Amino acid sequence: MRRLFGLPLLALAILSGCDSPAAPTSRNAGTWRTPPIPSGGATVFSLDTAGPRVTGEGEEYGVMGRAQGAFTITGHQAYPAITLTLSYGSGRAATYSASFQTPDRLLGTWTVPGQPPVDSLVFLRQ
Repeated sequence: MRRLFGLPLLALAILSGCDSPAAPTSRNAGTWRTPPIPSGGATVFSLDTAGPRVTGEGEEYGVMGRAQGAFTITGHQAYPAITLTLSYGSGRAATYSASFQTPDRLLGTWTVPGQPPVDSLVFLRQ
């Protein structure tokens, strides 16, 4: 009988690339944006993860899609929850505390110091 020594190693290599709850590093990676609105306004950002740490950058767009301000992102994840802090070049800051409703949909609260929070803000993965 012929033994297939390489087969278990091949199977292990294939399975190690699968997404699992123990390895959430790519769950939120990618580009996210608010749903389209007629004025062209949107917030768009890209995220990267390393364990629970989240980093990224993005841009806010106003009427007719005009760029309003770039920002950097730091945050953390504990799936399905994610908290992002956005720091704008102007010194302004915002926090987005959300949870995954689906793999491609975040639902949460947007908070800017000195302003009422915006509940039920959705971001969709592009």
